[in-house]
Amino acid sequence: MASRSGQTWAVVGGGVAGLLAARRLAGAGHTVTLLERDASLGGRVSRVDVAGLTLDAGAESFATRGDVVQRLCDELGMGKLVCEPTTSPAWVMSPGRAYPLPATGWLGIPLRPLAADVRRVLGWWGAVRACADLVLPTGSIDDDATVGSLAASRLGRRAAERLLAPVMSGVYSRPLDDLRLDAIAPGLAADVRDRGGLIRAARSRRSLGAPGSAVRGIVGGVSVLAHAVAADAERKGAVLRSGVEVTGLGRAVDGARWRLSTSEGTLDVDGVVLAVPRHLAASLLGEAPEEARYVAIVVMVVDAPALDTAPRGTGVLVRPGVTRAKALTHASAKWPWLAATLPPGRHVVRLSYAVTPGEDVTRHAVTDAARLLGVTLRDEDVVGIAASEWPDASPASVDSLEPMEGVHLVGSAAGLSGLAAIVAADAASDFS
Repeated sequence: MASRSGQTWAVVGGGVAGLLAARRLAGAGHTVTLLERDASLGGRVSRVDVAGLTLDAGAESFATRGDVVQRLCDELGMGKLVCEPTTSPAWVMSPGRAYPLPATGWLGIPLRPLAADVRRVLGWWGAVRACADLVLPTGSIDDDATVGSLAASRLGRRAAERLLAPVMSGVYSRPLDDLRLDAIAPGLAADVRDRGGLIRAARSRRSLGAPGSAVRGIVGGVSVLAHAVAADAERKGAVLRSGVEVTGLGRAVDGARWRLSTSEGTLDVDGVVLAVPRHLAASLLGEAPEEARYVAIVVMVVDAPALDTAPRGTGVLVRPGVTRAKALTHASAKWPWLAATLPPGRHVVRLSYAVTPGEDVTRHAVTDAARLLGVTLRDEDVVGIAASEWPDASPASVDSLEPMEGVHLVGSAAGLSGLAAIVAADAASDFS
């Protein structure tokens, strides 16, 4: 920590990025107050009660790359709660067919393009076309290149549409042409240039991950981690306040400190960390906010013995034109710890949607789940259902926000998406 100890700090936003920042600052000897607008902490790593179960309302897994989340869990004394998902593959649903994703891939990029499971999706011609990436020159690839343009030119349109688009659009809620390489993985554009293509860069990234699955979870849900970080931040002296909205940010009267206007008055501090969605951060910084997109996660508990065989593996990624939902996770098929808590024939499924603020997508959930899982589901099979909505934190082709001196951006405010990226950035943070 480069800043001198004994300063006063305000952290705006009580998602995991804000909680980590509060924990780090308090641990370095600063006086820290975290302010969260919502009634509870956790943000996209929060929990919801459905049919007597406490389930993840947002993120239910994390990427294993760099093993940074595992190390954080170990620090917090909950390392043994980290768990692997089942090995069943995820599926892709297109208007004309459903197919399992190849076993070896990284964000949809096929690591072995001529493997049998890749050929079943792309056909021989599509698989051979994808191999062109291994021989095409890479010197002209720009740091601002989008995944869409690059994937189509190097791997072929068939691979881009059938493999990369459903995976990346499912993860990031945006079309490939809106996703910069470096936004989904820092340094990826340089990696593609230096290693000689998307496939070799993906192989390198995949090999850097922890052994086993590309994602892991936590027994009890990923929200357990957010609560553990909050508890540790409080142990270190941070004050965490929910239900307090920050409405303005500017210089205090002395011109040296910062003054936050809140729903409960004003607060003067030496430094500020913004851990809020980008459009809110832009507003507080006095910049024109970009248009906010919203996502909703519908968590549904159903009595459906037809799902006992996990007919679509751990879940389904959806190509446009199939359902209102853009992805489905069969959570009780993916996580053995969750399945062990349920009576026979009962299952937990999660559907994700791109929404307009306040839109009720629960009315689509039963129909969408039945279509994607390939089973009959009726309204009376639903034991419980809940929806949670957030501004979309997916990386996009947008300019970076320009913070003022003494104001620091973390999490989605800094253009980050995903627990692993946020934890890695916290570990390298310098709030000087």
